[in-house]
Amino acid sequence: MAFTLYGAPLSPFVRKVMYLLNLSNTKYKLKVVVPGSVPDDFVNISPFKRIPVLQQDDWFQADSSIICHYLIESLGHEALTSLIPSTAKLRAQMRWLEKFADYELAPRLTFTVFRHRIILPVSGKTADEELIGRALEHDIPPLLDYLTSQLGTQDYFVGHCCSLADIAITSQMINFMHAGEAINHKKWPTLAAYFKRMLSQSMWHTLVEREKMTLDKIRPTHLVP
Repeated sequence: MAFTLYGAPLSPFVRKVMYLLNLSNTKYKLKVVVPGSVPDDFVNISPFKRIPVLQQDDWFQADSSIICHYLIESLGHEALTSLIPSTAKLRAQMRWLEKFADYELAPRLTFTVFRHRIILPVSGKTADEELIGRALEHDIPPLLDYLTSQLGTQDYFVGHCCSLADIAITSQMINFMHAGEAINHKKWPTLAAYFKRMLSQSMWHTLVEREKMTLDKIRPTHLVP
C-alpha cells in the first residue's frame, strides 16, 4: 500500500492530511503541487485542480475532508479512529466544525490574510493591506466569537477529545499565524489558550517548525523579520 500526497505543505488542507498520515506513522511521498501553477493534466485526478489529492497505488482521491475520513476508515489506526466521536450528535458537530473551518475560516484566514501577506509577495505582487484590514476588523472577529462559544471551557471542540474538527480549525489558525497575526488573548482568551495548547503538541510543533523553515526560504528578503 503506497501513498503519494499531491499538494503544498503550507496549504491548510494539505496540512490536515499530513497530520493524519504522520499521526498514524503512515509512510507517504509528498509530490509538491502549487495552487495556481498546477500541471494541465492535474484535472485528471482533481476535477477543479485543487489540492490535496491522495494517491494509493493507481487510485486517486481529491478533497481533504474526504481523504481524512478515508484514511481513518481504511487504516484503522487507533490514533485515527479516536478522532471520530462516539455518538451521532457529536459526530454531526464535528463534521459541522470541520466544514466551518474549510468554508468559513479558510476564505478569511488563509485566502485573504495568508495569501496577501505571504503568497502574493512571494510571487512578486503587492499585498492588499486594506483588504486584510477589513477582514481583520469586520470579517474575522465574528468567526472567532463563534469558535469561542463552541469551545466553551473544553480543551477540545467536540466531546472533550481531539477530533477532526480540532485538526481542521488548528490548520487554518496556523496560516493566520504564519501571516503575522495572532488571536487576541484579551478578546478571545480561551481560544488563544486553545491554539497555544495545540501548537505545544509534538505533532503540530514538528509540522510548524518545518513550515517556518520553508517560509524563511521563500519569503522575500525585505519581509523576513
